[in-house]
Amino acid sequence: MSCRTTTFALLAALALSAATPATSVAAKQKRCPASGAGCSLKQVAAETGIFAGTALSNEMTAAEKADVIANFNAVTSENAFKWSEMSKTAETTDFATTDRLVAWARWKKLRLRAHTLLWHRIQNAPWLKAELAAAPDPAARLRELIAERVTKVVGRYRGKIEVWDVINEPLAIFGAGYDTEDTAVTPKNIFYTTLGEGYIADAFRLARKADPKAKLFLNELLWDSRIGDPKSDALLALVARLKKARVPIDGVGIQAHAMLGTSSPWFPSTTASLKSYIDALGKLGVKVEITELDVRLPLLADQPNPLAAQAAVYRRVASACAQARACTGLTVWGVRDSDSWLDSYSLTSATAPNKPLLLDASGKRKLAYQAVAAGLLGRRR
Repeated sequence: MSCRTTTFALLAALALSAATPATSVAAKQKRCPASGAGCSLKQVAAETGIFAGTALSNEMTAAEKADVIANFNAVTSENAFKWSEMSKTAETTDFATTDRLVAWARWKKLRLRAHTLLWHRIQNAPWLKAELAAAPDPAARLRELIAERVTKVVGRYRGKIEVWDVINEPLAIFGAGYDTEDTAVTPKNIFYTTLGEGYIADAFRLARKADPKAKLFLNELLWDSRIGDPKSDALLALVARLKKARVPIDGVGIQAHAMLGTSSPWFPSTTASLKSYIDALGKLGVKVEITELDVRLPLLADQPNPLAAQAAVYRRVASACAQARACTGLTVWGVRDSDSWLDSYSLTSATAPNKPLLLDASGKRKLAYQAVAAGLLGRRR
C-alpha cells in the first residue's frame, strides 16, 4: 500500500470515528419521549411510520400553511377535489385550486390525499340530477360522466398524488344499506340508485388505470367502529365483495367525527374495539386510516377538565391506530379550532365554538396534540 493510500485511509478512519458519536447524539436528541412531549406530529410520523395529517382548506392562508409545515407530514384536501367545487357545469372542470394545492404539497414534501372523486351527499355536482333526468338513458349518461371525471382528474395528477378517496360515504348514514330515498337528513345515493353497487368497482378500476401507482381508498363515516355494529359489518362485507371481485381497492378510511354525544363509541374507555375492527379490515387485504378525526369540546362540558377529557378521547383513537398494524395514518379534520367545519354545520353550529381540533385559535398546541403524539408513539419503527 502506498504512503498516499495509507494517509487517505487514516483520514477516512478518523473522520468516521469523529462523525459516529455526533450522529448518535443527534439521533438520541431527535427521538421523542413516550409522552410525546416536545415533539411535533411530523416528528412522531417519522418515528412511527404512521402519517400524521390535517385537512386543508381551499384558501390555504399563510398561517394555515405555517401550521401545517410545523406540525404534519400529510394533508387532505377538505373541499378542493369535490365535484361541486371542480365542475360548476357538466361541460367544465376548473383545475386552478387543485393545481395550486398539488404544487404546494409537492414543494413542501407533504403526502397529499385527494378527497374525493364521488360523493352523493352535500357536495355532489349540483347539476347532476337534472343532467340524468334529461338523458334518454340515465345509466349510460352517468357511466359516461363518472368515467370522464375519474379519468380526467386522476390522469391529470398521475404520479403527483399519493392517495385518492375514490368513493366517499357510499353507505347510508344510519343502517347497513344505501340511501335510496331523498330525506331531510340526506339525499338518495344517485350513483347507487342509477347503477347499483357496481359503480364503486367501476370507479376504482378507472382510477387504477388513470394512475397505477396511486393508493385508492374508500372513505366511510362510521358512528360505531366495531365488529357487530350493523353499519361497520356492512362496510366489512362491502370491502370483502370488492376484494373478491379483484377490484383495486388499497385501503379504507374511517371517518372519526366524534359529534353525536358522549354515548358515541368514539368515547370508549379502551381502544380494543376500534383496534379489533381495524384488524378485521386489515385481514381483508386493505390498509386503514383514521381520516376525519375531530372531538367537539361542548360534548365534554360536564367533565372536571374538558380539555383533558378531549385529549383522552384523542389518545384512545391514536393508540388504536398504533396498535393495529393495518393502520397507516391519522388525519384531523382541520388545522386550528377556528377553522372547523363544525362551527358552521347545521347540526353543530348551535354549540359553536366547538373547539374540536389539536391547535387552538391562535395555533397553540392543546393537550389533545400531545395525546395524539403519545398514542401514536405506541408504535416505533
